[in-house]
Amino acid sequence: MLKNIKNKFPWFKKNPQWVYADSSATSLKPKCVIDAITNYYECYGTNPHNNDSPLASHVNQFISETRNKVAKFFGVEEKEIIFTSGATESLNLVIHNLSNKLKKGDEVVISYGEHSSNLIPWIDAQNKKGVKLVYAGDEKKHNAPTTEAFIQAITPKTKVLSFSASSNVFGYNLDIRKITKAAKKISPNIIVLVDGTQTAPHHPTNLKLDGVDFFVCSAHKMCGPDGVGVLYGKFEELNKLTPLKIGGGGVSTVALDGASYNLAPLPGRLESGTPNTAGIIGFGAAIDFLNSVGMKNIDTYEKELKKYFDKRIKEVKNIEYVSQTGLYPVCSFNVRDIISQDLANYLGRNKIIARSGLSCAKLSYEITSNKSGYVRVSLYFYNTTKDIDRIISVLKKFKKSDVVDNIF
Repeated sequence: MLKNIKNKFPWFKKNPQWVYADSSATSLKPKCVIDAITNYYECYGTNPHNNDSPLASHVNQFISETRNKVAKFFGVEEKEIIFTSGATESLNLVIHNLSNKLKKGDEVVISYGEHSSNLIPWIDAQNKKGVKLVYAGDEKKHNAPTTEAFIQAITPKTKVLSFSASSNVFGYNLDIRKITKAAKKISPNIIVLVDGTQTAPHHPTNLKLDGVDFFVCSAHKMCGPDGVGVLYGKFEELNKLTPLKIGGGGVSTVALDGASYNLAPLPGRLESGTPNTAGIIGFGAAIDFLNSVGMKNIDTYEKELKKYFDKRIKEVKNIEYVSQTGLYPVCSFNVRDIISQDLANYLGRNKIIARSGLSCAKLSYEITSNKSGYVRVSLYFYNTTKDIDRIISVLKKFKKSDVVDNIF
């Protein structure tokens, strides 16, 4: 199934000379997703917030079908899936609600490797409410967090665990199920919030078995369109959330002296406003596509791809590679004494799309003491060992003068 997978993606036909190695930022889109979006605009185009015409009714059905597909994809119930604009909105919605219930001295366990979306809202809670942030890992060495480090960080004062299941910089992977099970054993009332943006695209995920309270991800990293996110929550936990956005669909009654929105049913209460209808429909097509390829097949293939990159990167002189422990092909490195942006720019001039810096994980420098960041090559199941060979070949040819050449 994976042998000719590139043929499913129009991007490769339009850009045959390029290597796409930035899938952790956003994945490419298969034709079936593009077609689903185009079909909505060409054939339907209606707002889904009514059933006053057959076309509007069809659009509502399409959204419901996508919600059902996402629920099955993650092993949960349809009523536990909320659509947002992306993982950032999903995280902000949950963290805003949780932080409002926390008191001074309550502990929240996170890590230095968190994406800003799962970091800045918690820092705000620390500054405004006196919540104590506990960073999992060795406080002196500031090592990348491990599953065991997260478990060891839990104390009777811990109220929330909020962490990325996989780093978008270092590629390390945490055992969601093991961490959640240990946390609930210490205190059944601990809330576990997982940022799954870097894991949902790569391997099978069963959130019911994982036992987490909340889980977020973004469609655009899963072969879907931009502007669509998923918030999964246990139904009883979702029901406790107050919406960040208040408006149509999220309000049950409106009177001159006020409105009632906390009584509005889910999912509408947390999905106010016209949704990204085309995006949700496109996401449904993306879920179908991933299922047709097979998440187990993707999982197996990408692990082998990562092993191959791990082996080949060692051939590059003066390389500093910081993603050796990851299972999936999120591969960050530097050439010693070269600024990451200069090296990524060199790759770009050689038709390799990669990324430089800290990739929105702004405290990850605490782990390595490198504030300028790394070049990140992030691959997906449409990449091949030939892509890796091309990357390594270009890196081997790099000279410091290549940086100077780009100035003029």
